[in-house]
Amino acid sequence: MTPLFASYNCHMATPTQLTANRVNAQSSTGPRSAEGKAASSRNSLKLGLTAKSLIIAGEDPAELDQLTAKYMDEFEPADVIEEQLVHTLVRAVWMQNRCDRIEAAYLNARVAALPEGTEHPLGVAVIEDASHGDVLTKIFRRRQAAQREWTRSLETVDKMQSERYQRETEQRVALNPAPPRQDRVRFSAPPQAPGVPPQLTPEQQVNLALLL
Repeated sequence: MTPLFASYNCHMATPTQLTANRVNAQSSTGPRSAEGKAASSRNSLKLGLTAKSLIIAGEDPAELDQLTAKYMDEFEPADVIEEQLVHTLVRAVWMQNRCDRIEAAYLNARVAALPEGTEHPLGVAVIEDASHGDVLTKIFRRRQAAQREWTRSLETVDKMQSERYQRETEQRVALNPAPPRQDRVRFSAPPQAPGVPPQLTPEQQVNLALLL
């Protein structure tokens, strides 16, 4: 996580809490209008173009733009901090995918370098790697670091959007308080003399018929 967000107080959330936060954030008053969605689309393009600095040989910039647009549409960041968090999520996913490609390319290269006819070439390549350089472990650690970065950023943006949704809800309630609840009026029969059957009013007879 970058220093900008290192001071943000973010404790671990359970999967249930994360799901609830995502639902709350989706209910927030984000860019739901046509103008707001258009602005969100422009932000997606801008962020995607900026993220092209992440591209190395063999990677497709259009694929990164598509991934960025999906994350921007999912989170709809409301300010620059949320936007940067979304950028961090995209970068973490992109790095994990890169680690997968590097691992596959590395193993293919090691297998290709083995003498022809080597039995169990993939296993031999892994054993040789563990004895000389242990590159696979380094790739694994880099992938795990990206996964941790993604998880921390997700928890932070979820927490921020959930709190924003709560503030907006409280503001709406303060501006438009709900009318007082009116309890259902119950009809009561007028007092009757002892031994005389109670007489029902026409309204009571209608309500009694409905109940039956």
